[in-house]
Amino acid sequence: MTEGARARKPMLAAAQLVEHLKSRGVKFELCSEADAAAYLSDANNYLRAAAYRKLYFRRVDGDNPGAYVNLDFDDLVELSSIDRRLREVLLSMTIDVEHFAEVRLLRMCEGHGEDGYAIVSDYLASISPNQRDRIEGAFAARGGEGHAHDEYSGDLIAHYAGGYPVWVFLEVTEFGVLVDLWRFCAKRWGEQEMRDEHYVPKSVKALRNACAHNSLIVNGFSNGAERARYQASRAVTTSLAEHGMAKTKSRRARLRNLRVAQIAATLYSVREFCSQESTRERHAARLAEVRRYAEGCGVLSRANDGIVSFFDFIWRLVDIWLPDGS
Repeated sequence: MTEGARARKPMLAAAQLVEHLKSRGVKFELCSEADAAAYLSDANNYLRAAAYRKLYFRRVDGDNPGAYVNLDFDDLVELSSIDRRLREVLLSMTIDVEHFAEVRLLRMCEGHGEDGYAIVSDYLASISPNQRDRIEGAFAARGGEGHAHDEYSGDLIAHYAGGYPVWVFLEVTEFGVLVDLWRFCAKRWGEQEMRDEHYVPKSVKALRNACAHNSLIVNGFSNGAERARYQASRAVTTSLAEHGMAKTKSRRARLRNLRVAQIAATLYSVREFCSQESTRERHAARLAEVRRYAEGCGVLSRANDGIVSFFDFIWRLVDIWLPDGS
């Protein structure tokens, strides 16, 4: 069915949305219908709140085929709250990973005796004309005097226009370009470890973008969710094995989940990239808070084994790379 032929859905009031959920088997025993309507009206929207229903089984026969099994509206509320808390911590972590990846790359440039200007020039010459035009065009707009001028870094861009040293280039470029420069440097220096780690910051970047746009995370904790298009980085899997998580069918299955794979890459990166112990401790403490909150909610005690197993796997990764020492 084409987009033009797709059935148009009417915009429903909160009370009507409650009735719609009831018709799909969602119960309102732990959360009253009135409270649910108020929640959908004032605290959240239906599209986001109802997104977690895909984690629940549906009846295939009986009086109401297609109805959700053992799903109370309060479960949707609690999963949404857990998701928000986890998303906030993950965003903070990805920002720090980007910063410390830049610091590490600068340190490696120094170690390899790089000319700070030549490496940027050589990198820009190595990429496609379209990619180079996109980067340089964005710099020209952000450093110009028009409406696209970047209030925060535009003056810095304008000052170095035409020849960026690597320490400025990394400061003003986007995360995706940093990841691509990382790959370029790994090849330039013949650094196999850097090559192995290339997909790690790439995954962190994807998660950073999702969290920054307030995208839901937990609603993808299912076997039917999108799969990663590439295997987990050797650096990540090697670290897991070193910490006692063997390469099993269960581990492979969890890391094939795109969101879990990106969270794993982020946790590993905080451990390996963030050189400041205080940074790692801060993130470990915040993750511990999310875990305590999630385990204190009733939803995980009521949820099916599939949902619980995904959370258990995430907490195992946290225990490996960012255990709370408090």
